[in-house]
Formats: sequence, structure tokens, C-alpha cells
Amino acid sequence: MPASCTRICLTSALARLEEPEIQAIGQTEIGFLDTVAYDYDYAGPALDPAEGERLAGVIGADKKVLFMANHGVLVCGTTVAEAYDLLYYLERACQVQLYAMWTGRKLRQVKPEVVTHTLQQYGQVWPRYASKPTWQHHFDALKRILDRREPHYAD
Repeated sequence: MPASCTRICLTSALARLEEPEIQAIGQTEIGFLDTVAYDYDYAGPALDPAEGERLAGVIGADKKVLFMANHGVLVCGTTVAEAYDLLYYLERACQVQLYAMWTGRKLRQVKPEVVTHTLQQYGQVWPRYASKPTWQHHFDALKRILDRREPHYAD
């Protein structure tokens, strides 16, 4: 089985916990505190348009990530590249948090004033390189790797 098929979805694991919230335990996690909405009411598969409307109301217009209880996550971006980048770093944040939780020891929370300062920095305009946002460079690099390793995907 290819390595890409064996990935663990740690975001989905966190969504299945009684308390799925991302904790302010590190820089990556803090970057998601203002970005994530939580739906604590799993109502079965979203096959009914009303359930889709309900979920859209939960995420609202100001969030980009929705943790859906007993299910997983939804990530939105202005482009596929932005959504992928968010999901990539969200998965990393969930991985670190779950690994820390698995130790059974108390999580070290970042001081509230540092959280506020960090969120202010994240809220500023992200740097652009060669007129592209950072997530586009990340996505382009991944496509180059895919082009080299599995060029048949484009067929």
C-alpha cells in the first residue's frame, strides 16, 4: 500500500473526543484558535440539504475550519491551495496535541497574553513571496513532487 494511503487522520480523531477543542499549547495550535468552529451535535450523514444548511450556519462566514462531532473536519479556503495548506497545518496541530494528550500528563497552556499577541500576529497580512501567498508556494511544491513521483495522475 502506498504511503499516501496509510495516513492517519488525526483531525478526525480529535473531532471524536468529548472535548475536541484545539488547545493553546503551541504556536501552530494558537494559529487555529480564531479559525475553527465546532459542531457538537452529530445528526447522522448530511444527506438532507437542511443538515448542510445547519452546518453552514455553524461555520459561519468568519471561520475556515469546522470540527464536526463524531465525524471529522471541513476546511474552506479561497483556493484549493489555501484549503490544503490549512488542512496540512491543522493535521500537524492535532497530531502534536494528541501526542501530548497520550502522555496522560497535564498540557502546558500558553499564557493568555502570549496567545493574544500571537493571534494578532497571525491576523496580520501573511507574507507574499514573488507575488504569491505562502500557501500557494507550498501547494506548487507538492504538485512538483507529485509530477516527479506519480506523473500519471495528470492523465
